[in-house]
Amino acid sequence: MQDTPELTDIVAVVLAGGQGTRLHELTGRECKPALPFARFHRIVDFTMASLARSGVGRVIVGTQYRPTTLTGHLQSVWGPVWGNRLAVKAGESAAGRGYAGTADVLRANAAALDAMGAKEVLVVAADHVYAMDYRHFVAAHRENGASLTLAAMPVAREAAGRFGIVTEGPGHRIAGFDEKPNQPASIYGDPAHSLASLGIYVIDWPWLRDLLQDPAVLDFGEDVIPRAVRRGDAAVWRWNGYWRDVGTLDGLREGWLDFEGSPPPCLRPFVPGMQVEAIGLSPREPFHASVNLGGLRLMSPLVGSEDPGRWTALDRSVLMPGARVSPGVRLSNVIVAPGTVVPHGLQIGDDPVEDRRWFRVSGDTTLVTSAMLARRGALRTPVFSLFSGKPSTARKSQGV
Repeated sequence: MQDTPELTDIVAVVLAGGQGTRLHELTGRECKPALPFARFHRIVDFTMASLARSGVGRVIVGTQYRPTTLTGHLQSVWGPVWGNRLAVKAGESAAGRGYAGTADVLRANAAALDAMGAKEVLVVAADHVYAMDYRHFVAAHRENGASLTLAAMPVAREAAGRFGIVTEGPGHRIAGFDEKPNQPASIYGDPAHSLASLGIYVIDWPWLRDLLQDPAVLDFGEDVIPRAVRRGDAAVWRWNGYWRDVGTLDGLREGWLDFEGSPPPCLRPFVPGMQVEAIGLSPREPFHASVNLGGLRLMSPLVGSEDPGRWTALDRSVLMPGARVSPGVRLSNVIVAPGTVVPHGLQIGDDPVEDRRWFRVSGDTTLVTSAMLARRGALRTPVFSLFSGKPSTARKSQGV
């Protein structure tokens, strides 16, 4: 392979317009890339840090769904890194309706890419957690001679239906590509795994710009990659680092817990000299001490530590910024949303049937928000009959 290249002349396009519907209430007011992650960071920071560490010279970020927090964060935290070489572009397609797909982001910003002198574009997603040196990726692209190269890694075949699946041919050319298949193809010689696209591409810009003249080309997975494969012009670069899709409640919780350990599974986002943004850190909790035992965190209260019922246990659970738990709480596989206070003695995560009555249960994870707790409290609080003076419960009257 040729020497590792400098990337000062490459233009990165960061796809940051996703709503993140599989995160349910967490993205009701915030786009997925702007969600807090692992205390001090936002999800987008991992991609932006990889670009900065790799020496990428110019960056366009395409935003769309609820972009206000994300835009402010990018300008305040990452603006000092790139200065006027960082452009945040809100979604607006040629038809004026917002970006119509991942490839449409580049079509809508073609003039900006031309003005930046783009010869190659590095297309990356803003909603994955990883740390990659893109210089090795770009070097592989230039060596293989393809117009498009995608990064991929093996994943368990039973989980591969969520990805674009690559069939690798001779010379790292892509012989087949199937976007989110029901029956994913396995890797040759490894029937337990499939080769999954990471949604990270290096593409020759003149080739892509010509392809985008066809208005039917809207999405990379559905349109661009299949056309490149049919032309024999797509290659794959295998990567074996830490990469996690945090687009589901299970993925977000498990990824967050990965960073609770030491050392973390990949480099943390902030580079030397970068301004660190505070993201609503939790106030001091009413606990004297805490002990971490694998995925279990035990906390003793400031008062009444001799009472086992006042100890708090968080089993593979996550407190997002500003979230707090009271003494005696028991959480198993739970995400507590930002700003949510879990009241004394509440147990969540052990009874999925009961949890579904009040909270969001998706996969193995239960999401708890302030609104959910308020609804639960309202329906379970005793009320008094105006006529009899005897207490009845809203829970009974509601039939729950």
